[in-house]
Amino acid sequence: MAAEDEGQDRSEEASPERRDEFRERGQIAVSREVTSVLILAAVVGSFGYYLMWLMHRLQHFLIAHFQHLETKLVTTKSITAYSGEIGRELLIMITPIFVVTTVASMAVTFAQTRLNWSWKKLEPDFSRMNPLKGIAKIFSMDSVMELLKSVGKMVIVGSMTYTILRGEWVKVPGLLHMSYLQAWAYWTAITKTLIWSVVGLLLFLGAADFIYNFFSLEKKMKMTKQEVKDEYKKRELDPHVKARMKRMQREMSSAKTIQATRTATAVITNPTHFAVAIFYELGMGAPVVVAKGKDLLAKQMKEGAKESDIPIIENKPLARTLYKICKVGQEIPESLYKAVSEVIRYVFLLKGKKLSRKP
Repeated sequence: MAAEDEGQDRSEEASPERRDEFRERGQIAVSREVTSVLILAAVVGSFGYYLMWLMHRLQHFLIAHFQHLETKLVTTKSITAYSGEIGRELLIMITPIFVVTTVASMAVTFAQTRLNWSWKKLEPDFSRMNPLKGIAKIFSMDSVMELLKSVGKMVIVGSMTYTILRGEWVKVPGLLHMSYLQAWAYWTAITKTLIWSVVGLLLFLGAADFIYNFFSLEKKMKMTKQEVKDEYKKRELDPHVKARMKRMQREMSSAKTIQATRTATAVITNPTHFAVAIFYELGMGAPVVVAKGKDLLAKQMKEGAKESDIPIIENKPLARTLYKICKVGQEIPESLYKAVSEVIRYVFLLKGKKLSRKP
């Protein structure tokens, strides 16, 4: 069947089951470009706070150690302790960047995958060790697109960098006449402009890459007509799917019945086995059955009627007869006018309404 499908045109939209299958395998539209550029943006954005903190901490560390350098003895034990202090301090200094990178990476990835998690990506696949498949993958369309994206990105970023720095190159000799702080402020401003320009450009390229990956995946998920037929047969034969669909249908029907009960004029009950909701307004030709239920549904109808302050009238023979001979949306037969009119007259009396004519 797979060989036959390869020769067929995949023109059918992917079904929910096929989409779930792709998600389980971890095949979701994700752009590594978007992830990389947003991580870069998060790191650069945090530098405004991180660099000041880093400079103060490094300054205090160097002052504390150089002030007492002459009083320290150089032994194997002291060198080991000193190396441990330096290592701990360096670890503390790089931890904020590590945290920002990790959090940004997880947030961007989960946002693109919509919190999808698949262990299939971690399963060993020995078919990947096939050299023929590896060579074929190198010359595949995806590999060519990745190569073109990489080259294009390098050219565009390089051109932008050259354009920005070219305009500032004539100002560089003038920095010799500035103070250290002025020169530092100048290069900081240029660096910010350069970095944020590159980030904006890469974000645009990442968005284009995500759109390309999305439509590429949509194309891969498309199905042949035979696959649609096979999946339909499988769905029809699967007892779990059929049971779930029937349960959903019952729940939708129950919700619709209960909602109609809340708009009724009265609910006539058995009182435990049957419930029939009728609706009548002055000027109507005859009352209409808007909902009916048996056993559990009848109980739910009564609960809905109580919540909506709909009168519940106990009349065993009338409830049973209405349930058997009347359909939802149908007017009651003429033979039941008298019995139903008594119910409506009683309901109108409870609500303080006047019944000008019999239904």
